[in-house]
Amino acid sequence: MIKPAGVHTVSSRADNHTIDSKTGGYKDPLMNWPLRGAAFTNEVGEALRPIIGNAANMTWVPALMYIGADVYDKYKNDQTEYSPDSKRCLKQAIFQGLASVFLPVVAVKLGQNAFSQFGKFTEDKISLNAKEHVSKVAEQFIANGKMRAYDGRDEECIKEFLDHVSDSMDFSNKKKSLKNTFKIFSLDKKENVEKYSIKTIKNLIQMRKDLLNPTTEVKAGGWYSKYIKALKSGQTESVAVKSVLTNFQKGQLMKGNFIKTIGGFCALGLAIKPIDHFVENVLIGKYVGPQIDNFKINSK
Repeated sequence: MIKPAGVHTVSSRADNHTIDSKTGGYKDPLMNWPLRGAAFTNEVGEALRPIIGNAANMTWVPALMYIGADVYDKYKNDQTEYSPDSKRCLKQAIFQGLASVFLPVVAVKLGQNAFSQFGKFTEDKISLNAKEHVSKVAEQFIANGKMRAYDGRDEECIKEFLDHVSDSMDFSNKKKSLKNTFKIFSLDKKENVEKYSIKTIKNLIQMRKDLLNPTTEVKAGGWYSKYIKALKSGQTESVAVKSVLTNFQKGQLMKGNFIKTIGGFCALGLAIKPIDHFVENVLIGKYVGPQIDNFKINSK
């Protein structure tokens, strides 16, 4: 909590929710757990994003509602006393922006990327981030009808897919964007990514052939059942094949997504308290806060 300047006496309106049982001083309910945890629902969502996808966007709603309520409370009240103050409000807005939004999200992303490197200890020898990117390129490749366009020309299909992967990944480490910093593509060897990409597109080519010309063994499989179900629902052959191939490709990443999610939660758990302490006591307490306190509002 951003502490207001000066010493304030807890008023008669204070109750057991706002009095610290140990010190007898003011205890802000909004800045103590469990209410404080509402500020991190978005980080939980970001940690889960590899598994739940865009549904993670909904977890930002309670976090932003909490932050808005806390900033408004600090504007309106000085502890338990009604005393509107725009400077106190500004300090808390900066605190929440850094300690509840920006820095925790960075911590989650870094944790996910750190755990992504475990993929290099598998047979494919590339990070989970690189696998995810190849998979997304494959999904786009399928959606654009490239598989059908290269029907019967496997080598040409493989070559174009490799070109798509190579064009979308920077192995030279020359691009210094924040996105590439998070993805850490430059740490993956190009030859390993190419091998994985070839394996990916070959599996998709073979699966497409199996769906269109199934053997008895293929017909007994779950993916062929999903293909037949899609046809019975009214989808054309082309759309049904695309749907099955896309879902198959997404399924290949689930294990890696769980690992990245664990990394995000680990980083978030370790970073929450240090981030709060650093932002409150260092950034706000020593640098930003004094500047705001010394700022004079001119009045006519």
